[in-house]
Amino acid sequence: MQIPKGLEPMTPSTADTLQAERSKAGFSVAEMNEFIVDAEMRQQLAKVEAVLAAEPETFSQRDTYFMGRTEKMEHALKMGRRLIELMKAGRLTSDEISVADMVLDVNGPFGLHRAMFIPTLQQQATAAQQERFLKPALDYRILGCYAQTEIGHGSNVQGLETTCTYVAETDEFEVHTPNIRACKWWIGSLGVTATHAVVMAQLVVAGRAHGPHAVVVPLRSERDHAPLAGVTVGDLGPKFGFNAMDNGFLLLDRVRVPRDNLLQRYITVARGGAVSRPAGVDPKVAYGTMVYVRTQIVRNMSQTLARATTTAVRYAAVRRQFAGKADRRQAGGAESPVLDYAMVQFRLVPLLAQNYAMFATSQAFAAHYAESMGELARGNFAPLKELHATACGLKRWTSDVAIRGIDTCRHACGGHGFSQFSGLNEFYGNQYPNVIWEGDNYVLSQQTARFLLKQVAALRAGAPDAAAGATTGYLRAHLPQGRLPRAAPACMRLSVEEMARDPQAQLQVLAFRAAAQAAELADRMQGGQTHNRSLVAMQRLCDAHSDYVVATYFQQHVRTLPPRSPLAPVLQQLATLLFLYVLEQNAADLLRLRVGALQPAQIAEIEHALAALIEQVREQAVPLVDALGVSDMRLNSALGRADGRVYESYLEWAMRDPLNSDDAGARIRKLWFDKYYAPVLHAKDNAAQARL
Repeated sequence: MQIPKGLEPMTPSTADTLQAERSKAGFSVAEMNEFIVDAEMRQQLAKVEAVLAAEPETFSQRDTYFMGRTEKMEHALKMGRRLIELMKAGRLTSDEISVADMVLDVNGPFGLHRAMFIPTLQQQATAAQQERFLKPALDYRILGCYAQTEIGHGSNVQGLETTCTYVAETDEFEVHTPNIRACKWWIGSLGVTATHAVVMAQLVVAGRAHGPHAVVVPLRSERDHAPLAGVTVGDLGPKFGFNAMDNGFLLLDRVRVPRDNLLQRYITVARGGAVSRPAGVDPKVAYGTMVYVRTQIVRNMSQTLARATTTAVRYAAVRRQFAGKADRRQAGGAESPVLDYAMVQFRLVPLLAQNYAMFATSQAFAAHYAESMGELARGNFAPLKELHATACGLKRWTSDVAIRGIDTCRHACGGHGFSQFSGLNEFYGNQYPNVIWEGDNYVLSQQTARFLLKQVAALRAGAPDAAAGATTGYLRAHLPQGRLPRAAPACMRLSVEEMARDPQAQLQVLAFRAAAQAAELADRMQGGQTHNRSLVAMQRLCDAHSDYVVATYFQQHVRTLPPRSPLAPVLQQLATLLFLYVLEQNAADLLRLRVGALQPAQIAEIEHALAALIEQVREQAVPLVDALGVSDMRLNSALGRADGRVYESYLEWAMRDPLNSDDAGARIRKLWFDKYYAPVLHAKDNAAQARL
């Protein structure tokens, strides 16, 4: 099937319209890409995409939208196997395979082996255990997963019911699923892939419970992949998205493993059952794997949102609807690009600002994580609590913004956003778990908020080291003795126009908003408000804190530019736009302040200033998404393609539907006609048939 020849050309064409948008760039797109995307990621993307493009017979994603679940899984396995072969041949590293998964938007059955099983062994296994388990895992001689979540327990890790009981007579552990509620559930790479699992289970020694700990449990024969004795394991079936991954269930019927299968870097169970821990070790260190995964989520969400904003902004720039209804008239009476309409701008341009802020945040937080891990390696566990709280808040902020952003971008693409060929629907389903896994976002907000409330309590108690961290210093600055001052700080006495011109004032306003919420919530809870009644306020406090942290990281990154850089003006516009958007979306926070509250008229000024700035940034929207560097391979979209040939690509893709083919499609159409259409169309007496 082909597009008929002789059709009149579209005037103006979508390709020409997109090029006209690019000609408005007030900065170098290449220089912006180098500044906003970290060098390691740029290098990895360039290398990985070249490798993938060289083998289209294996890595092409063009036909995945036509595949069923088992076809998707087999396609993912085919690609995963080839990626492992390329790694073993020295053409890709393990980290670059993870980048390949991102480029291909494939969360295949080998994914959790790399993302959770190997990092857990690296961080929690002893040297001897790493020789037994990590070395073969790195060689892919065993395949692993991380089995924590249970069908009845997700966020409540302390409530896990799977047990790991020491049997002194045989010097073994017995790992057991006591009831259906304790069945391991949602475990990635478990359904049909894993030979081994790191199982999180309640450690019991001599009748005493020691809380959840990690134990390595063999699941399947390495010879024929059959489940081992006592292991009931399988695949969960189709899901909202993520269908190339074999999420699975696991029940263990008193499975025995050697004592040394308990990961013992931070806890030791000796022969006979003596339990000990290294001196000065924080018990929460066992959750280091989850903190690591959250840092990766923070990094990946910037790339995730970039795919969506690139597609939606490019498409909105070339999609035309209605003539003369936007403020700017088009030459020759042409219809206006939908990106010229204020409602589309309001949905997409703030997302661009958030996207750029994410890129800056991912780099800053990666440095924070690396520094903290270095301290842990030297035996200093002091930074762990702040790192954990920051990771919780940023994982929540970035994944919430990214996943809601993808959905916003789908809507902004109108009816065509409903098509798989937009590249946004299956992508949305595949990315959606980021708001749930590695800590449900609403639960994570409590962990960040509790940490902040403890800092406020420490300030009130006069602790000299309270709120002394990189992300909490604002509490000490704005809450003398842990309480709101009697007078408003200088930043809250500025006009909206003055705030918009002063980057440091913007940070102080966001800091004061978060500090005021922390102090108010601390007062209420000290006055008897229950934890349950405080949960909504905790969520708001976490968001306010994260808004401040993200804005701070963004401003820090912008300040690294050389003086009079041509990139600075639009980046500062984005930073200010983000600030105004936060205020506009959270106006109640500013009106209810006990000191320094804004006036209703100022909220109207914020809305006006935000709308004006959105209009300005709209002119640079296409160059800004181009600078994010998302290739057509990653987009896998008819609507967002770089050359702007939207409608031609869209139609060509639809014609590739197997139902439209001249061979198998023709046979299916003939079968359906004979079986269903013909009896309806050719019935001699439809009325009589209807009465039967």
